[in-house]
Amino acid sequence: MTNELRNPAQKLWQDQPVEGITVSVEIIRQRAGKFERKILWRNVREYLAALIAAVPLGYFLVTAQDVLARVTFGLLIAGLLWMVVQLHRKGSVRSMPTEVSTLTSMQFYRMELERQREAVKTVWSWYLAPLIPGLLVYTVWSAIRSPRPAAWLGLALMDAVIAGMFYVVWKINLRAARCLERMIDEVKAQENLC
Repeated sequence: MTNELRNPAQKLWQDQPVEGITVSVEIIRQRAGKFERKILWRNVREYLAALIAAVPLGYFLVTAQDVLARVTFGLLIAGLLWMVVQLHRKGSVRSMPTEVSTLTSMQFYRMELERQREAVKTVWSWYLAPLIPGLLVYTVWSAIRSPRPAAWLGLALMDAVIAGMFYVVWKINLRAARCLERMIDEVKAQENLC
C-alpha cells in the first residue's frame, strides 16, 4: 500500500491549487534600489579608473617628442573617452518612477535588467575594442624604438598579458550577462503572476 492511500489528508492537501506568490511594490522597489546602487558604484569605479589612466596618458601625450608616441597616447585617451561615453549611454542608472503599480514597477525593473544585460553582453565592442588601436600603435612604436629581438619578446609578452586581461574582462561580463538573464527570468515569472 502506498503512502498516498494511507494518508488521504496529505493527498487532499497536496492536490490543492497553488496560488502564485505575489510581490509587493515595496519589495520590487527594494530590489531595484539595490540594483541601482550596484550599477551606480560600478560606473563610478569605471569613471575613476578611466580618469586615473587618462591623467598620465595626457601627460605623456603633451611631453612626447615624436609623432608616433603622440598618436599612441592620443588613441588611448580617445579609446578611454569613447569607453566612458558608451558606459554612460548604455549602462547609466535609471531610477524607478514613484507612485506606480506593482506590474509597472516590475516592467521597469525588468527593462533595466535587460538594458544592463545588453551593455555587459556587448562589452567587447564598446569597452575593450576602442583601446586596441592605441595598444597596437604602442606596440609598433615600441618595436621601432627598440629594434632588438629581446625587446620584441618583451612586447609580445606584454601584448599577451593585455590580451589575457581583455579575455578575462570579456568572460566576467558574459557571466554577469547570464546572471542578469536569470534575474530577468525571475521578474518575468513574477509579472505573469500579476
